[in-house]
Amino acid sequence: MSLPELKHTGYTIADWKTWEGRWELIHGVPYAMTPAPSPDHQRVSFRIQMAINNAIEEAKRKSGSGSCEVLSAPLDLFLPGEESVYQPDLVVVCDPTKITNRGIEGVPDLVVEILSPSTASKDMAKKRWSYEGAGVPEYLIVDPDEQFGLLLRLEGGRYEEAARVDWGDVVALLGGKLPITLA
Repeated sequence: MSLPELKHTGYTIADWKTWEGRWELIHGVPYAMTPAPSPDHQRVSFRIQMAINNAIEEAKRKSGSGSCEVLSAPLDLFLPGEESVYQPDLVVVCDPTKITNRGIEGVPDLVVEILSPSTASKDMAKKRWSYEGAGVPEYLIVDPDEQFGLLLRLEGGRYEEAARVDWGDVVALLGGKLPITLA
């Protein structure tokens, strides 16, 4: 089934498994993940992934331990208690048991979404509420057109703005333990 026309909501992960192409399923509503992101989007994603990876490696060198890993799309994220499948641009997972052959199963430590015109409203609203409700500790929303990032941190079950960061400035992720330069 390829879903050429969406006629209703209430789809399940079992339905999602039968679809052709890349889809997100958010609370029963399917969202096509095509067309692919633009080259500019992918450049930003790569730079942020490398910055996070370098910061993780530096933290491991300093402490002698650590198991955090940054992973990039396409990658399925299954949050507990939901009939949903997300494909965030980047995730950081510090519990290796959450990384399975199926994708990420459980709450990651950080989700990064890079806005594009076709996904901005979904990333800013539906995904924000879902990540907040699932207890994702930090959510970094990056706007490459406006060249800034917004770091939301979970405080008392709700996202609070922890930092608004301009391109070229440092943002401290994972509770302040992982500084990266946003660009």
